[in-house]
Amino acid sequence: MSDDQQGAWPPASRREVLAAAALVGAGGAAAMALPLPASASISAVAGERAWLETYLESFNRGDFPGFGAFYAPDVQFFGQAATLSGRDTVLDFYRMVRAHADETVELFSFVGAPARDRILAELRTTLVARRDWPDMPTGPMEAGDRRQSVNFVMYDIVDARFTRVRSARFSPPRSAHS
Repeated sequence: MSDDQQGAWPPASRREVLAAAALVGAGGAAAMALPLPASASISAVAGERAWLETYLESFNRGDFPGFGAFYAPDVQFFGQAATLSGRDTVLDFYRMVRAHADETVELFSFVGAPARDRILAELRTTLVARRDWPDMPTGPMEAGDRRQSVNFVMYDIVDARFTRVRSARFSPPRSAHS
């Protein structure tokens, strides 16, 4: 089974969590509060994870002003389908995606740095094409096609805004029977 066809993802092992924590210099998971952008709408923040979940909820609703508030004006974005520079360019890219497909992102794993300047997240992205998209950046899609991928995303944060977003796709090892 390919990683695009995976169902629910198993939880991370202790080794994976510690390795991810080392990547962000955390030495362990931290739950430290980040201030919310003025446009975010939750009353109490339990920490970085809740802050990131607010971003993902806005993203999944297609609330462009809501999730756009999390990007710094000069954000650098290195995604699977595009390398972009600037909040407006990132939002224009997602408007183009939403014109063709429904996209949702689920949070599996989360590690926040003690300095509250980085987050590492394991995310599953699901795309469902609403119409044919022959020039989709990661390969053509036809109306009704569904794609899933699991990605590790590193968010660099300054003043409660993403300044750099880097994504790497995870592909599980192939079994002897695939």
